[in-house]
Amino acid sequence: MVEVSDIVVQTVKRGPPHPQGRKRTPLGWFKAQTLSIQFLAASGVLILFTTLIAGYLISEITSGNAVRNKAGAAALLVQSMTEPIVQELASADVLPPQDIAQLDRLLADPSFRQRFPHLEIWKPDGTVAYSLSKELINRRFDPPLGLREALSGDVAVLRADLSAPEHTMRNFHNRYLEIYSPLREHSSGRIIAVAEIHEAVLADEAARQRWISWGAVALVSAFLMAGLFGIVQRGSRTIELQRQHLTQRAEEAEATSAEILQLRERARLASLELAALNERFIRSIGADLHDGPSQLIGFAVLQTEQVRTARSPAHRRTALAALKEALDTALAEIRMIAKALILPEIEHLGAEAIIARAIKLHQARTGSKVTFEARNANIELPPAIKTCLYRFVQEGLNNAYRHADGNGQQVRCRIDARSIEVSVHDSGRQGGGVTETGRGAGMGIYGLRQRIESLGGRLSFERMLGRGARLKMKIELGGGVPVGDYNIADHR
Repeated sequence: MVEVSDIVVQTVKRGPPHPQGRKRTPLGWFKAQTLSIQFLAASGVLILFTTLIAGYLISEITSGNAVRNKAGAAALLVQSMTEPIVQELASADVLPPQDIAQLDRLLADPSFRQRFPHLEIWKPDGTVAYSLSKELINRRFDPPLGLREALSGDVAVLRADLSAPEHTMRNFHNRYLEIYSPLREHSSGRIIAVAEIHEAVLADEAARQRWISWGAVALVSAFLMAGLFGIVQRGSRTIELQRQHLTQRAEEAEATSAEILQLRERARLASLELAALNERFIRSIGADLHDGPSQLIGFAVLQTEQVRTARSPAHRRTALAALKEALDTALAEIRMIAKALILPEIEHLGAEAIIARAIKLHQARTGSKVTFEARNANIELPPAIKTCLYRFVQEGLNNAYRHADGNGQQVRCRIDARSIEVSVHDSGRQGGGVTETGRGAGMGIYGLRQRIESLGGRLSFERMLGRGARLKMKIELGGGVPVGDYNIADHR
């Protein structure tokens, strides 16, 4: 049992204590934490990594869609405003001055300029046909990427390349979003120019959509993490509580195992001492029989010869009287010895009835009075405990009568599912005499102690100053002590 409890204790413990002076590694720290902390650390890293990837992808997709939608609307607006004015570019290389002036008037509106601070109209070869920055008109540059994409018929949205010549000439420092919208000839539908606009609002909208996307992903991840952590923490708390209970049970089992080993050793020693005591008791009985009845019977045998050789009836009657007296004395001593050895009929009696029988016999023999208090004592007991109970009460009352003149004799008994407790009290001798505990009673109590300890119980003697003495026995039942095929718990 000790080995099993040791295994349980080692199993429920988290590991050996961390050696002082040795630096703890991150893995060691991780293993030393509870399951909820381990989950929080591991899943936190995983969810953070997943959140970064998901947030980046979602923010890019969301901001891209928002930018494309707004760019499409802006491109349609600029196309509807500028396309009728630039129809001359279908047959001419430059815009006429009146068309340029018309565009200037159209784009001079403050609200338009606030939204679109820059606008260029590109010819397919990279020449700037119109610009709000007049120094760019009729200048040719390498066609930018947005121009090439718009010439294919689609609206292109790009971040401004601040290193492009058309931007360096104007000292651009803010990266606007550039929207390239194709302008078509009304009659044929072919692309004759591309309008480029810079929209600051669109860039702010893209940033706002990114922040919204990142916030939504972070909020969802936080809720997910909190929910999972709550579930795992609850399970972890349950496991930790069970671990503590298991550790406590293992420690209790280990302590119980040690106590059982001690009780087993005490029972073994008690059995050995009881065997030695029984041997001495048998020898004392043999001595009593030899010194008493045996001598008397031997004397009676000698008297038979006197009867046989008597010469007169008077001598024969005298010899017969001596023979009868010897045999009567021997018979009386044999009965006294047998009476001390044989218990009264207690096999079918309960605990309370056994104690009452011992008290009744003691009162009849001594003429003294005994008070009896019992609680839950009307139960069946194994034969060994019945005998022990009877002998305890018998010896206790004999000691109380011998050493305290029978004053204040009292027997108390309490039995529950776990133990049986019986005590014999006396009030001491009249006049304040001290209760004796000499050799005369020592052998009886000594034998009684061995008998009780052989059943796993304990015997105690207490002298109470001015209040007599108390002899007490306690036998642990443990919810049902089996003796052979008999179990106390089955007879309650």
